Amino acid sequence: MLFQRRKKNEIKELEATHTQARDIRSFINRKYDAHHNMDQVYNETAKIRRERLGGLSPMRWTLIEADRLGYFIGVDFDDDHCVTRLFLCHPESIKMLSAWYFVILIDSTYKTNKYKQPLVQLIGVSPVKKNFNIGFALVSDETKETYAWVLSQLKNVLGGRRPDAFVTDKEGGLGVSVREIFPSSAHLLCVWHMKKNIEAKMISLGSSRESAEAFVAGHWQTLMNANTQRGFQQRWVDLQNSEWGRNLRFMNYLKGEWIPCAQRWAHCYTNRVFHIGNTSTNRVESAHSSLKKWLASSTHKIDTLFLRYHTSIEGKVTELRKDLEDSRLKVFSIFLQWC
Repeated sequence: MLFQRRKKNEIKELEATHTQARDIRSFINRKYDAHHNMDQVYNETAKIRRERLGGLSPMRWTLIEADRLGYFIGVDFDDDHCVTRLFLCHPESIKMLSAWYFVILIDSTYKTNKYKQPLVQLIGVSPVKKNFNIGFALVSDETKETYAWVLSQLKNVLGGRRPDAFVTDKEGGLGVSVREIFPSSAHLLCVWHMKKNIEAKMISLGSSRESAEAFVAGHWQTLMNANTQRGFQQRWVDLQNSEWGRNLRFMNYLKGEWIPCAQRWAHCYTNRVFHIGNTSTNRVESAHSSLKKWLASSTHKIDTLFLRYHTSIEGKVTELRKDLEDSRLKVFSIFLQWC
């Protein structure tokens, strides 16, 4: 059974709003008392996509569309002129970043595209403590050179501005690149990832999950919370003299992996940095989750990934504008009460 013109137009409208194929089928069958199957819907949406591409490759179409919409575009090619790295920044994100560039959180995620490539998301924080997407990079690997390229694109977007702090996990290549490209910015380590890594190490050394969680929430949190360097050093000595100090393999792990970089996670050091309370990349994890809900699949090609990312950003910008306006009205209301 072929789709009639009216049905085709409705499917095209639903596809444009990123409605999933199974929901399109349910809507069409219910509205027209029809019995279309999933293959018919997939074939129709594939036809719509081919018409949209107009004979261009998905990457070429994406670059043209992103340019038309005013995106900042960074692109890198290999010797065969194939795109290996792509950095995109929405025009509204550029405006927000120019005002709120103080803290930037970076993390990678997977299962977002047909190419099985890492997607690096960069997140900023607004004055009302809401996230905004700075941009994303689709890259072929997570080497130091690749992260340096991503951060160089960010530097181009920032112009002469320099963030006060970057927050990342302890991925070696990313940390080195942050310190090279933005030497005047503080580089903080995500405390959530640190705690999870310590728990995993303890479990691998024979501790129970309950014991590992108790250590991190107790002794390690106490060490993290020290307000002075002297206090930190004393708590570290106390920890080594405690029952946990008898586990030499675990102590050597802490000494080798986390104590040398304490300046990037201990409060006595990070409290000197303007990080607006951001000491983990949980905001980026939230952005990953939000993006994946929009994608609804891990097998999209770059054109579909871009379209769904664009729609997601447009919605987030609208939400953030409302939050900012609500905040202004609240402050104005308080001001009037004092007058």
